[in-house]
Amino acid sequence: MNWDALGAIGEIVGAGAVVVTLVYLSVQIRYANKQAELETLRHTYDSLNQFCDLLSRSADTASIVNRGRESLSSLNADELLMFEHIHIRLLNNLESWHLQIVRTSRPGPDRDRQLENLSGIASGYLGFAGTRELWGRLGHYFVPIESLVRNALANENA
Repeated sequence: MNWDALGAIGEIVGAGAVVVTLVYLSVQIRYANKQAELETLRHTYDSLNQFCDLLSRSADTASIVNRGRESLSSLNADELLMFEHIHIRLLNNLESWHLQIVRTSRPGPDRDRQLENLSGIASGYLGFAGTRELWGRLGHYFVPIESLVRNALANENA
């Protein structure tokens, strides 16, 4: 065997090593991307859980939310401010979740399920007379989720 043959074998072995390395890196990148997606989703759920904690922390807050759901006119100025800001927090969470889904999730059943969950939460929290009125006041600040909320509320009435 001469030096040329050994060089050719070395090149073949080197090319094989490069292919194996690229496959390994591809698997690692895919895994890291999935972990990042799951971490973002975990953060979204943590934010929604904090919102739920806010509502369940006191009977006074729950009373404001329940009365505001029925009619914004049932709230005094201080309560209305609290009600608005509680729902601004919810809308910020929903918008963040929506942007995370549409910008990072690949089309498929997982993405569809997330969008359905988001729509369900929107209709569940905003499907009352008072919250619909509040949405009418605040919706223009949440352009990325305007159509989602509108569709969720329309489907609730259907």
